[in-house]
Amino acid sequence: MRTRGLSRARAAIELHTTPKTVMRYVGVALRREESGKYRALPSDRLPRFLRFLTPAGQVHITVRGSRTATKISEYMAAVDHYLRTGDTAGLSRFTGKYVRAGKLTYPFVTDPRALDRLANAGEVAFEDLYAIST
Repeated sequence: MRTRGLSRARAAIELHTTPKTVMRYVGVALRREESGKYRALPSDRLPRFLRFLTPAGQVHITVRGSRTATKISEYMAAVDHYLRTGDTAGLSRFTGKYVRAGKLTYPFVTDPRALDRLANAGEVAFEDLYAIST
């Protein structure tokens, strides 16, 4: 809803569910306008189970919030760009930065040699940012 500006009803249709189910799972991230329509808030604190790249390889972490998820997504896009082109410019904004997941801190891997090593070991995957929870 936030990215594409969809209404709650339209989002429910596209997800093959009902507006009531949307409210059950993400209602805290929505605001009801005076017109009675629901719109997504600019950000939320909903938990997300994501893949994250560490110096030891890929791990699954739970982050709280759309802003942190966006930060990780932008980082993974910069890693993908580097691995495809060799251009490290996109990685520079993540140097010295980190994300928190629970009580743990995970630094962004920005060293090109480390990224090449992880990619050659098959630890870098871009199919889906979200980890499958079991």
